[in-house]
Amino acid sequence: MLKGASFVGAVAAAALSMQVLPVAAQLEEVIVTAQKRSESLQDVPIAVTAFTGESMRELGITNASDLVVFTPGLSMRQQSGSNINYFLRGVGTNDIHLTAAPAVGQYFDEITLTSGFHARTSLFDMNRVEVLKGPQNTLFGLNTTGGAVSYFSNRPEIGAGSQGSLDARLGNYGLVNLEGAVGFDLGANAAMRLAGVWNQSDGAFESQYDGKEYGDDDTQALRAQVLWRLGDATDALLNVHYGQSENNGSVYKVLGTRSPDGSGAVCAGFNPGSVQDFDDNTPCITVPPPAAGGQGPGQPGVDPSFADWEDVAMDVGGEDLETYGAFFKLNHEFSWASFTSITAFDNLQFTNTNDLDGAQLGQMINLQQDDRDTFQQELRLVSLSDGDFRWIGGIYYLDEESQSYTGLRSNLIGGWAILPNVQLDHTRENVGVYAQGEYDLTEALTLTVGTRWSDETIEGDYLPSRPRVVGIADTTPLHAAQVNALVAEQNPGTPAFDANGFELARQLSQKLENDDVGFTVKLDYQLADDSMLYASFARGFKGAALDIRAAYALVPVGNVEQGLEDARLEPESLDAWEVGFKGTYLDNRLQLDAALFYYSYENLQQFITFRGIPTLDNAPESESYGFDANLKFANETGFFAQLGVSYLETEVTDASDSEFIEGAPLAGSPEWSVTALATQDFSVGSGVLTLMANISYTDEQATETLTSATQPVEQALTVDGYTLVNTSLVYRFGDAEQFKVGLFANNLLDEHFCVGLRTSDTANLAQPGNAGYHHGNLTCMVNNTTVRTYGVSVGYSF
Repeated sequence: MLKGASFVGAVAAAALSMQVLPVAAQLEEVIVTAQKRSESLQDVPIAVTAFTGESMRELGITNASDLVVFTPGLSMRQQSGSNINYFLRGVGTNDIHLTAAPAVGQYFDEITLTSGFHARTSLFDMNRVEVLKGPQNTLFGLNTTGGAVSYFSNRPEIGAGSQGSLDARLGNYGLVNLEGAVGFDLGANAAMRLAGVWNQSDGAFESQYDGKEYGDDDTQALRAQVLWRLGDATDALLNVHYGQSENNGSVYKVLGTRSPDGSGAVCAGFNPGSVQDFDDNTPCITVPPPAAGGQGPGQPGVDPSFADWEDVAMDVGGEDLETYGAFFKLNHEFSWASFTSITAFDNLQFTNTNDLDGAQLGQMINLQQDDRDTFQQELRLVSLSDGDFRWIGGIYYLDEESQSYTGLRSNLIGGWAILPNVQLDHTRENVGVYAQGEYDLTEALTLTVGTRWSDETIEGDYLPSRPRVVGIADTTPLHAAQVNALVAEQNPGTPAFDANGFELARQLSQKLENDDVGFTVKLDYQLADDSMLYASFARGFKGAALDIRAAYALVPVGNVEQGLEDARLEPESLDAWEVGFKGTYLDNRLQLDAALFYYSYENLQQFITFRGIPTLDNAPESESYGFDANLKFANETGFFAQLGVSYLETEVTDASDSEFIEGAPLAGSPEWSVTALATQDFSVGSGVLTLMANISYTDEQATETLTSATQPVEQALTVDGYTLVNTSLVYRFGDAEQFKVGLFANNLLDEHFCVGLRTSDTANLAQPGNAGYHHGNLTCMVNNTTVRTYGVSVGYSF
């Protein structure tokens, strides 16, 4: 009792000693390079959301998906495995194919990430992240019609001596996250920084069929950087990095849509006209496999739904990812301009297996594999003049070689007996030339004009095959090496043909050329020293991409050639008008930035599923408009608050000669998204206690842009709105507050939601069963953000 009383008394004394902490009542200035030169965030005539490395650590941002919680207007789609694609203001690419080009570019230390898989092992020891909204084609290049997300790591500091940090987070679901960095001088003119991360988690979801934990993670990454001062005006940076990750693959919750009597009819418990509740155990079943020798329903199916959110019906999945690379950056300042050269090489390899239907019967297993080498070179000049005219100019070159593979295993394709797949050897070469100038028309009014010419050539060699896989377990992953062995065994000789006359050799090639010009025109007016009004018009573009559908292996060569031509995308273009305001008030205690925008698209590339075939298609004309605003406030008591709001309206305005529906909202476009953040510092003993709370709301949104196929089940393919609450408590102490301990809880209310929805065949999802129909599961993609996570954190910096 005495010990207990002493403990309670100590806690009470600590609580009584808590006092608000007097601090400088000003907001921190954030320096960004959104226009390829260092500028204060409040001086940039672009809608930008930025996070410093320190704020990322405080907010618990450890992976790409965490950014969404704190950035209104930014949403994310986890396409397959670790493939992350962003949507900004409703502009993005929702496509599981490895060859799909993103509409929101991702960059790490100014290096283009050519695949969403790269971000899996990148976000540690960060200096800042910048989220740029609206087309960024002029300075960042192609495939940035929606915007750009730029990650920047901490660089070595010459003359800073030895410094570093070590942070650890332990939490439920077996979370162990260790991150460390150390920097030190290498003589008088050089410095080095080493950083690494190890992240392990058991995953929140357990399969009731194979006993595996899905949503798991086992990631390690290392980064080494050396900075040299080669002279008074020259420095060079070498960055070498490596990362690997393993997990059990994407996670799906499933609702059956067929009657439990096995007839194949629509289940009475499934209403395709409503938003679905995946937290419910319905009596509906997955479509049973066909009877022996027939095409209709056979033995009874299974009910894949569970009342417990953390129970799933999967029986296959896995991913193995490895990436490594290096870049060399040289900077030299002439008296009139700063010159930068960036040379980069990266290799990315991964294989993944996804249980797309998410159910035990294994209606559809998707197999992917990629091995890509990317070389990039950029040369840039930035003027150093303080006069009325400032400019930026540069050239960019990318050369990429990839060996990609996609395959399907399903009891709907020959009763598991056939594995259609496509191997695609493809190259991409891109050359870009860009220039941007700023001219002060008056002391307060500045005109900015920029343009970029981009020429891209993509060539692909297709190798479709359809080997028989009889005798191999239904859920056994089969990737390129295993498939090639089966083809050689079953069809000796070159070229080889199967029993149906399908050629099993490199059959055909396709060449795409994307040649376009993007530009921007801006006017910004300084209303006062601390406020600015700007208006801009920009044109963004995104070219066509190769098609790697495994279904091409199920048709003769001539049909593949015709199919590739029929599926050839038109390049999309986006005209964007924007008016924005940025202001600072109350002696830099209050900041406001807001923007109104209107987007007009031609040939918007959208991912759809039509007649059971996943594909990209062009919506002839569409538009979107809305606004986003951010308000920040700080005072002398150690209080900080931030409120962000985004409103968005989107629709297809012309659907002529396409499968789209006029008036349909675009995929990934929630009408409202709101985030509110508040922190308070208290003086406790000899340290500082920081309390943080964040609330974010995302409105309901369509996961596919409506077509004639999806119209009957529009609501079933709509993700319901959801609210997330994150909290943390951190105590810093020591002579320089170098020690810290804390508690954190994410998704405190245990909100359950889908990060994406899919179905095998949207055209027949709500239709009665028939002899040739075996699709109909509705799958909800989930991850660990859709459950409550909590834990403790400790850290030390020096």
